[in-house]
Amino acid sequence: MAAPQSRFVSFWATAETRARIWFRLAATQTVLLTLGLVALGRVLARPREVIRIGCDGIPQVVRLNEAVYSEPAEQEIRAFATTFAMFYARADSYSVVNDLVFCMRRMTPELRERFKVIARGSRERPGIAAVVESLKRRTQIDPAALDVKVDKHSYPWRAVVRGTRQIVGLPAESSQPFEVELELVRTSREELIEGLLVWGIRAKGDALDVGLLRP
Repeated sequence: MAAPQSRFVSFWATAETRARIWFRLAATQTVLLTLGLVALGRVLARPREVIRIGCDGIPQVVRLNEAVYSEPAEQEIRAFATTFAMFYARADSYSVVNDLVFCMRRMTPELRERFKVIARGSRERPGIAAVVESLKRRTQIDPAALDVKVDKHSYPWRAVVRGTRQIVGLPAESSQPFEVELELVRTSREELIEGLLVWGIRAKGDALDVGLLRP
């Protein structure tokens, strides 16, 4: 009995030794992982810095102002206003719902709620969607022919888009001019890649005159 007992004891003794080794390795790995996560959090929380080379050729580390650095440039505002105005002013009877949904996603929450009421309408007053759908027409807008003006001197920023809505199947004389004036505010680029939201709308031309939207 002595030999089997010694083998049994030696077997469990070896397993306990292995368990202690694995436990120490696991504890060490946990500590290193925790330290790595803490260091990563500190790095991500630090303000971003870039190396810029001045006119004298000397590199310098510059800390970025996040608010200014992520602020949309005039080109981005122009592109955003152009796209928004095209969807808002297209007034195509067969895509009006999708166009209006596209616009609503790019509005501030307060404006979005007011816009929903105007788009849906009521018993006394038809909404934009109903007015456009009743026209039974196809339309198109040439983005190259749009006149876009951007003003960043005051906040909210302003953009005015003027153009012509072309009705498919009708002569050029039947084209309808429109104007969309937008008031824009900045937002997180995590919400919209352009970093912009529409805060107010003034529109002229055809069914666009159904509503005047301003906070």
